Amino acid sequence: MLAAELRRLYLAHLEVLELDPASPLRGLLQGARRYTRSFYSPGVEPGAAGPQGARCEDITRLTFPDASLDLIVSSDVLEHVPDLEAAFAETGRVLRPGGLHLFTVPPRERTRRRPADEPEYHSDPLDPTGILAVWDIGPDAPATFDRPDLKLEVAAGPQGVDRRVVWRARKT
Repeated sequence: MLAAELRRLYLAHLEVLELDPASPLRGLLQGARRYTRSFYSPGVEPGAAGPQGARCEDITRLTFPDASLDLIVSSDVLEHVPDLEAAFAETGRVLRPGGLHLFTVPPRERTRRRPADEPEYHSDPLDPTGILAVWDIGPDAPATFDRPDLKLEVAAGPQGVDRRVVWRARKT
């Protein structure tokens, strides 16, 4: 679903950041004017080069200048970000007007910060112990995360048995 949404865009003119160093979307996104793959590791200096040329980036404190990106792509990343409000603020800062952050998260019934007594870990290629999911994100996400400069909406879906959705956060 995410690939289908990306194919609707004219990538050859876009500056793209993907929050995944080994994404299956890499072949598609390499057609962008500039394509940056990234990973996050708390022990690595933000902006530093890492595995196979990927760059260390923290979605809550990106090293990109204001209004320097046209597209951010992330698949099942944002539910792991403790300060999701800061992540969307940073998205709004680095996107150009009209720019998009296309993302997926595991579908949930409602948006909420997960209680500490209900831990949920997802598999993580960078950590064999897995990664803690901090957020459940549901159809009410725009009411929680919309900002004056960034509007969330469903780009595609729900689809499939798990009612998967592709979200779009558009810079206004």
